[in-house]
Amino acid sequence: MKLGIVGLPGSGKSTVFRALTGGLESGDRKGHQEPGVGVVKVDDLRLDFLADHFKPKKVTPVQVQYADIAGFTGDSGPERTIGDKVLASIRPVDALIHCVRFFDSPSLGPATAARDFRSVEEEMILSDLASVEKRVERIAKDMQRGKKDLAEEYAQLQHALGLLNDGKPLRLMSDAARSEKLRGFAFLSAKPELVLLNAGEDRSRDDIRAALEEIRAEAGDQPYLSTDWLYADNEAEIARLSPEDAQEFLMDLNLEKGAKERIIRSSFSLLDLIVFFTAGEPEVRAWQLERGKPAVKAAGTVHSDMERGFIRAEVVSFDDFKGAGSMAAAHKAGKVRLEGKEYVVKDGDIILFRFNV
Repeated sequence: MKLGIVGLPGSGKSTVFRALTGGLESGDRKGHQEPGVGVVKVDDLRLDFLADHFKPKKVTPVQVQYADIAGFTGDSGPERTIGDKVLASIRPVDALIHCVRFFDSPSLGPATAARDFRSVEEEMILSDLASVEKRVERIAKDMQRGKKDLAEEYAQLQHALGLLNDGKPLRLMSDAARSEKLRGFAFLSAKPELVLLNAGEDRSRDDIRAALEEIRAEAGDQPYLSTDWLYADNEAEIARLSPEDAQEFLMDLNLEKGAKERIIRSSFSLLDLIVFFTAGEPEVRAWQLERGKPAVKAAGTVHSDMERGFIRAEVVSFDDFKGAGSMAAAHKAGKVRLEGKEYVVKDGDIILFRFNV
């Protein structure tokens, strides 16, 4: 999973980056155009259990890659465009973490969270609008030359154009924005977005709840958009501590989990992802997969040859495996099932793929 951290200057993005990556620094970026990148391993007690059982040579958890992306200014004037280098950094990410300032700043003044949220949204909408207008103009010329196979893409882009001209993000046409015709554009305002309120220590939970309500009211009813919050300064310090000291610090803040774990969970929910496992002596590994995907697509996640030559999948749920105590016992208890290509993979499934190429 690749997540891009975006936001206005002074919103605390680099501090959020440190909090979410366990204290990593985003690094020296040439002219602040190159994103800082950090990779985090996702803790999973199920993976730990499987590793203890199989004692493999290698254990591979799911990983989350964070990119600290600069380049937004809040200037949504008609002549303002997001730079190509920034766009190149944002387009590959699976979702955006939109960092919004909720602390007073000596240079920026009092926090204006809902307004700041809207400023970045408008900047992304204008960037998408410029891309759509160029493509629509090109397609119109091609269609005049007789290229009728572009009609479907043209219709979808016209729909997108209408939304963007009304100042609305392309998440509102999420199915079309993720269609085969439009997926290659990687529209910014179509990307799933976690709006992350970066609160100052002096902000109470009631203050935070009220600010998040204002942001949700500003956003309206959008699919693929959720909200969360953190005390980034404190969380960045917690990320540097030992697990014992970190837990004590979290208790002082009345938090059960640190932002690092919580935001990963929120991101999985936002993207509607599950985790399945492959397990054996060579390697025990966790894999992420979009909820509702069939076994043949899960096989392709592991290796393209497995998808191409898929025969069947041997499946046991983690809970059934743990209850049985071993794969042999799970087989004996009838908990291991043979499933075909269309079987919908469930969270926690342990799968052995049979294939032939």
